[in-house]
Amino acid sequence: MRLLADEHVPPAVISAPRGEGHDVAVVGDEVELGSEDTVLLEFARETNRTILSEDTDFRGANPELAVGTHPGVVACDTAASPGKIATAVRQIEAYTDDLSEAVLFVPGDWL
Repeated sequence: MRLLADEHVPPAVISAPRGEGHDVAVVGDEVELGSEDTVLLEFARETNRTILSEDTDFRGANPELAVGTHPGVVACDTAASPGKIATAVRQIEAYTDDLSEAVLFVPGDWL
């Protein structure tokens, strides 16, 4: 899975999916730190990356943020272990290759 990790995602959470072979771009490396969420969404669209974030704006908390057209959001609970988040990403990828306009909360009991 191709992911874009938001700037507040801890390094261990980024490393875990990378360790399983996922392509994880990081805000700060690929997109300027402090960029507006709309910039992250546009980058995700252009590079076909699912956003990995704990930011509630991507979960619909900000009604002005047009998240309806994006390649997907994995809303992670960074209080969870990095391994659990990586496992969730692996399971998502096993079930679908298209998360367009979906917001999935991980880890969770959705599988």
